[in-house]
Amino acid sequence: MGFRRGAKIYYLKGVAKGYELGLEAGSVPAESALRALPAVETPEIEIPSEEEAEEEEEEEDAAENAEKIDDTVAGVGKSMKESLLADNTVVASNNVMEMTNSHTKEMGMIPYLPEDVNEILSGKGQLFDSPDIFKQALMIFAASNKFSFKYLDNSKAYYRVVCKVEGCPWKLTATCDGGGDVVRVIGMKNEHIHNASDGSSYKATISSKQVGLFFKNKIVQKPSFLPRDICNEFENAFQYRMSYKQGWRAKEQAKECISGPPSSCFHLLPWMCRRLEDAIPGTRAVWTSDEGKFKQLFVSYGCSIAGFKYCRPVLKLDACFLTGYYRGHCLSASAHDADDGLYPLAYAIVSSENDDDWLWFLQNLKEVIGERRVVLVTDRNTSLLNGIIKVFGGDCNAWCLRHLKENFSRFASSKGFKNERRKAALKIVDQIAYARTENIFNFHMGRLRGMDPDLAKWVEDNNPNHWSNAYFPYKRWDKMYTNLAECYNNWILPLRDLDIMQFMTGHVTKLTDMLVRKHAASCSWKLPVGPQIEKEIKEHQLVARKYMHRPTSPTEFTVLNTHQKQFAVKFDQRTCSCLAWQMSGVPCAHACRAIQNSGFSIYDMVDPMMCKSTQILIYENSMSPVPLHDMPPLSSFDPSNLSSYITDEGVTCTDPVINPPSTKRGSGRPKKRRIESQTQERDMVNCSRCREPGHNRSTCKAPIPG
Repeated sequence: MGFRRGAKIYYLKGVAKGYELGLEAGSVPAESALRALPAVETPEIEIPSEEEAEEEEEEEDAAENAEKIDDTVAGVGKSMKESLLADNTVVASNNVMEMTNSHTKEMGMIPYLPEDVNEILSGKGQLFDSPDIFKQALMIFAASNKFSFKYLDNSKAYYRVVCKVEGCPWKLTATCDGGGDVVRVIGMKNEHIHNASDGSSYKATISSKQVGLFFKNKIVQKPSFLPRDICNEFENAFQYRMSYKQGWRAKEQAKECISGPPSSCFHLLPWMCRRLEDAIPGTRAVWTSDEGKFKQLFVSYGCSIAGFKYCRPVLKLDACFLTGYYRGHCLSASAHDADDGLYPLAYAIVSSENDDDWLWFLQNLKEVIGERRVVLVTDRNTSLLNGIIKVFGGDCNAWCLRHLKENFSRFASSKGFKNERRKAALKIVDQIAYARTENIFNFHMGRLRGMDPDLAKWVEDNNPNHWSNAYFPYKRWDKMYTNLAECYNNWILPLRDLDIMQFMTGHVTKLTDMLVRKHAASCSWKLPVGPQIEKEIKEHQLVARKYMHRPTSPTEFTVLNTHQKQFAVKFDQRTCSCLAWQMSGVPCAHACRAIQNSGFSIYDMVDPMMCKSTQILIYENSMSPVPLHDMPPLSSFDPSNLSSYITDEGVTCTDPVINPPSTKRGSGRPKKRRIESQTQERDMVNCSRCREPGHNRSTCKAPIPG
């Protein structure tokens, strides 16, 4: 049996508190409606008489309804929170009421309105937990009834709202009881007088803060939720199209509601660094400030440091820009695991790629690595090169081949090398970089000199000892590019738009998931090597099919390639005279041919640092959980003394004051799309006028055929 129209329930606890429930008979079952409501201590039922003749009948129905309410609430009262979460009937929020049941459609985090929108604002005596909830209800009510409103009084003590249409009698007044946050409606005249012109010129009254609160939980779950997504979902709910600017402001308000103002997140930085070092043994998390303003942050987790001991001693260094409120750059150092996958070692958040920031990052990285000799592959950034020379020495600096080829491509273009000729020159530069011996290096240099002496001179002037295998003094495992660093930049892409605290917590979460996932995957490998190493071995075996080999001893062989050149392969030393096996750690094509029918397993010839056992050792150091439940709320900081705050346990802690960095935002829209490489293959443009490649119709200079 349903409730009669006009039956009202007051003083509802939780997120639904203060909203009146007026349900028509037969519209919503009483039991399913009450399951979506927290327990009430003393429900009050108020039944206005419709006619004098039916007064006794209404009193009987009211008594029966009150008895049903008591019975239903008593059954739901115990462990209400657990049951609601289990049934997904109520999504709790501090700022917005969100109910879901079979009679309420949902769109994202914005609930569609019930059939009777007047239930949202029902009139005098209605209570709301806070001014924000009151303003949200008012905005929803107006958007659903398609009218605009304005505040004549908008203070915490008193609210007076009227319809924007001149002469319309609709109005609402409310006040906060006892100076608290609870808002009580003291008067409402729910009547409109609009003509056709007023209806056609309707424009919704929208507050970016209130709209942002609707999408707060959505943005917490999906930080990449876009402003246009907010606009689309709002339009689906209220049939009104928000502008992109309104959607952007709503998202900014939601982000501020989640983590506080962007400037305040730096107050928690000392606490977060200390917590990381306490929770994860061996972690290095340090920061610096300049005159009380944030300057630099370096983080390397203890589990990453322990796992890097089993990785190959090659690090890819790079930086990417951050797109958050204060911008900045993220410096990173990444290693290869046993299957050539990404293994993040350390990162830093700094203002820019300048000499001081790179030097500070490398000094902290040196503390993490210790005395182990490593090869640092870089993109030839001037500040980075200067820092490496000061901290690690210049010999260990290997230059990225892609960046070198970009510079060479520009130089070749300036010399008139276009299209195929430039591609041929770039191919020779590739062969120079991968040359294993001095003779092979000189051979390809002669070919390049034959194309143009200036190109060969450019190569000689750009320090081949930093990028050619023939002259580089250390083993770089054939890691010629910084593509792994680019993988890291893409891996943290969802975090680059967040503030520094969300970045740190998000990075912990992402790395924890990576370590757990890769450890489980490595334990399930059916072969002694990973999928990528297996793929590389098969490629070498495919090339080796055309080779011939002869044994000279049980562990030594001679191999003839297709050009009848002879190479010496020795299993006991894991060497080949082509030097490819020694430099890469994976048997070269000559070794693969010699291993066939030799009785040896090809997996035993792979370097131990690229085998399954090493991969398991790398990822057995999992991330320890980082407790954040007792993170001091931003409200606990004293504005007059930001260095002091009180924790949940009542302990007063003291940290240095950290304010946001001084930054200058550039004009225009920030660039978030990656700049393409000059050596990257691009689609050829064909002119639709003359049908010739290399230009389009607007720049075509060919004569029009007669």
